Amino acid sequence: MRKIKSVDVFKVLLTLIFAFFILFPISYLVITSVKPSKILMSTPPKYFFQPDFTQYVKIFRNGDILNGLVNSIVISTLSTIGALIISVMFSYGFVHIRFKWKKLLLFVILITRMFPPVTTLIPVYMVEGRLGLADTRLGLILPYISFQVPLIIWIINEFMFQIPKEIEESAALDGCTVGQMFRYINVPLIMPGITAAGILAFIYNWNELMFAVTLTSYKARTLPVLLKAFTESEGSLQWSAVSAIGVITLIPIILFFVLMNKYLVKGLVAGAVKG
Repeated sequence: MRKIKSVDVFKVLLTLIFAFFILFPISYLVITSVKPSKILMSTPPKYFFQPDFTQYVKIFRNGDILNGLVNSIVISTLSTIGALIISVMFSYGFVHIRFKWKKLLLFVILITRMFPPVTTLIPVYMVEGRLGLADTRLGLILPYISFQVPLIIWIINEFMFQIPKEIEESAALDGCTVGQMFRYINVPLIMPGITAAGILAFIYNWNELMFAVTLTSYKARTLPVLLKAFTESEGSLQWSAVSAIGVITLIPIILFFVLMNKYLVKGLVAGAVKG
């Protein structure tokens, strides 16, 4: 019989503690969203009650919330796809084309990701105002793409450099064009990196608030913006409604992460191992 080591017990306890701190806020949010308003602030708190889904019915009847959900999906998806396309094309050219100052160029691109995005907020706001992009989906998609490109390039480059040159040389001898090699050799081999980078970019775009609040006013508002608007509304704050919107905001990103988690881990681990 295997003896239980103190280290194993410590690992289990540590895992349970982390799980508690992660799951407790989410579970409390869900409970609050279905808790009747009459007992929401009762003292002592009541833990057994008949769930009330009135707030969810109101949300799905609210055109602003549904519009925000659609905006979040469209903006997060298109900005992620755009950033991936640009980054993959750049990484391919960066690895295969020889030119002077290559390392300096990569350093300049990567260092832009180290600056806080808030430093570009005012210039972006002014430029988009002059171009007529304020309160539009495109007005959020373009900044989101620019934020994610350096990070994705950094991830994809690690995969591009790991592709053996012998594979491409053999394909060239067999008559493959550059486009065919890129489509049938490079892209499949770096797909774990593309998937991992796409997941990270999508999650960031979905949760982003600062630029969404500043660059939108009504038509292009996303779910985080609407959630903030509810918390700052005049009068008494309806915690059940705010919690319900929070749950709806979390559900897509949680499902997305659960479904793609294995690809995220696989991509990050593969990119970290060379040879």
